[in-house]
Amino acid sequence: MEFRLFAPHTERVDLIGSWDEGAATAMHRGDDGIWRTDVDLADGRYTYRFRFPSLSPFMAGETAEISDPKAQLIDDWLGEASVIQVVDGEDVTTAPGFVWEHDDKPLPPNNELVIYELHVGEFAYGDEGQGSFLAVIDRLDYLRDLGINAVELMPVMSFAGSESWGYNIRYPFSLESSYGTPEDFKRLVDECHARGMRVILDVVLNHSDSEAPLTRIDFDYWYREREGVPSFGPPFDYERYDETLDVMPARAFALETIQYWVQTYHIDGYRLDATAPIDNFDIVRAVRDRAYEVAGGKPIYIVAEQLPEDPAIAGAEGPADGAWHQSFERTVVGWLCGEDGIDAGQVAGVLDPSTLGYVRPELVVNYIESHDEHTLMQEMAARGITGDAAFRRHKLAASLMFTAVGIPMLYQGQEFGGYRERDMEIRPLQWDLLDGDFGLHLKEHYAFLARLRNERPALRSAEIETLHVGDGELVFRRGSGDDEVVVAVNLHDEDRHLSVPFPDGTWWQTTGDTPFDVSGGTMASRFAASEARIFVRRTE
Repeated sequence: MEFRLFAPHTERVDLIGSWDEGAATAMHRGDDGIWRTDVDLADGRYTYRFRFPSLSPFMAGETAEISDPKAQLIDDWLGEASVIQVVDGEDVTTAPGFVWEHDDKPLPPNNELVIYELHVGEFAYGDEGQGSFLAVIDRLDYLRDLGINAVELMPVMSFAGSESWGYNIRYPFSLESSYGTPEDFKRLVDECHARGMRVILDVVLNHSDSEAPLTRIDFDYWYREREGVPSFGPPFDYERYDETLDVMPARAFALETIQYWVQTYHIDGYRLDATAPIDNFDIVRAVRDRAYEVAGGKPIYIVAEQLPEDPAIAGAEGPADGAWHQSFERTVVGWLCGEDGIDAGQVAGVLDPSTLGYVRPELVVNYIESHDEHTLMQEMAARGITGDAAFRRHKLAASLMFTAVGIPMLYQGQEFGGYRERDMEIRPLQWDLLDGDFGLHLKEHYAFLARLRNERPALRSAEIETLHVGDGELVFRRGSGDDEVVVAVNLHDEDRHLSVPFPDGTWWQTTGDTPFDVSGGTMASRFAASEARIFVRRTE
């Protein structure tokens, strides 16, 4: 087995392995800055580390002992030791013999995605505590029946401790062992593909955990503090260029990470965390290009969390395939919670992201909840909006999200009105809400909207026209011709008789079975409080 460590300016590196009871084996540096050594290993499971004099300023030449920055598996019980598993003389740490059974299944293109963001530990929480990759598999049919065709996993790379949201990544090439094995994760991805569901992996390129191995090798070679930029950990220096080796080390490390998860675990896209602090569109573009290159022609979706919002990240010349549409969440949730200064015209505005520069639907991800926000139910409750009123407004928010231009994204438990406090504690979703009428009805409403979006190309198109904006009234059209959808909304939390502009013709309301005719360009009807009605044109 060959062991490698890229540490071009370190004077000495020793390999410490469990196969030799901790004895040191001197490694040799090549002209490429990589230290190497070969070790004959019998079949078995081994741990190893690297030892060297640190070049990081805060260690002042002290000897450091680290696990492999590119370890494919970490043993938390043995002080975060790097793991290698050998069978028949081959490295089988990531289960390379796994048989992918569903690689040939067609997967939805980017513009047809309905995304569900989940945390493995919380979504599949069980009697033994936080969930696992295999436990998530047990709930995939639930997601499929809900209408989800893309699962966005909050980070599953190794982090410090055993419970975390995952944004403190310490070993970006290693799966978090508390969730399961590499074979378990491959089975999860394969089972998602079996159901026609893509897997989007949340990855952190902006920063690393403060105790990550690279911080001990040569901090200033890998990282750069940026004045005035929020820091969630040591920020990578994507500008640094090593002239001697003709390499940009942090950039190369990031691109190897991107390549690794696509090739090894067959994932179908990335959500890039905190791209605004990176402040480097070139690295985002390089990430997309590398992912496309190694994907072998299958669909890949690169979506950026660019906050504050900058549509240029996913504009006509932008480096990403999509971006989180925070202004949609802020406007819709703000309206539903009664915030001053938000009117029906602003709600109409965020339904059409092209006004901001997102020229295609798949370039924007609309959401009303994510891991970064309090749940909608919490936001409303904090303002005294509870019970039936909260339920009606939540349904309205879902209707707007699925009929707006863009890709809809749900956050775990949103579909049944989850209202857990937003903090770092890992705990189960409130699945028992599905036993009540509100939770079950809300979930069925989400499933209905997802089916409607799947059936109606108009709802996946870029076409949108605002037909009417009034005092708490909104009517807009999606699509045209034979495939036309009209949405009429009473934004007031009280019943209203609305007489609003409406296209002539014969229409079906999607929740009814009786057609009705409109002539004279006006529809008059009594709308319930916070009601959104969706109509499709009848052409036969």
